[in-house]
Amino acid sequence: MKASEQRLVLVLIILVAVFATGFTTMRMLVWQRTLEKKARSVAMRTNETKQLLTEAPMWEERLAWLRTAQPQMTSVNKANNELDQSLVETARNSGVTIENKQLQEPVETAYFHQVGETVLVKTEVKPLMQWLHELQSPESFTLVSHLSIQPVPEDAGKVTATVHVSRLFSLNKPAADNTVETKTP
Repeated sequence: MKASEQRLVLVLIILVAVFATGFTTMRMLVWQRTLEKKARSVAMRTNETKQLLTEAPMWEERLAWLRTAQPQMTSVNKANNELDQSLVETARNSGVTIENKQLQEPVETAYFHQVGETVLVKTEVKPLMQWLHELQSPESFTLVSHLSIQPVPEDAGKVTATVHVSRLFSLNKPAADNTVETKTP
């Protein structure tokens, strides 16, 4: 082999080594970024877990309160009547006029029973907001799942609101303290 051919082979070997080193370095950088992402993800999950563990006593207190305070549904008719009477009474106390009422289909989930009623009310904004605030106290287990407010064209101070109100009832209370019973279809 001539000296020029030896130099050419040496340059070719050096070029192959440089390209191989560059390729390996790029692959290692990609691998390092992937590992850093996974490490950040693990750190975030660890922080979330620590936060949840520090909040555990609060959630256990809430669960205990929920198990003792949430009413049980004895019958759908009785639950609908109680909800209707509650809506009428609180509306009267707040100065809200119920113009139309429509019962909703009862819902049963793995965690609660729900009865609902859609009401059409006509009133001023302030009494409406007070009524909605009174309806949604935690002790009543009542929630407003839909609210639509429209101004009354002929009376500038009044609005018409369509309000879907639901009340939640517990299922049978779980036997063990930290378990939740679910009904399977």
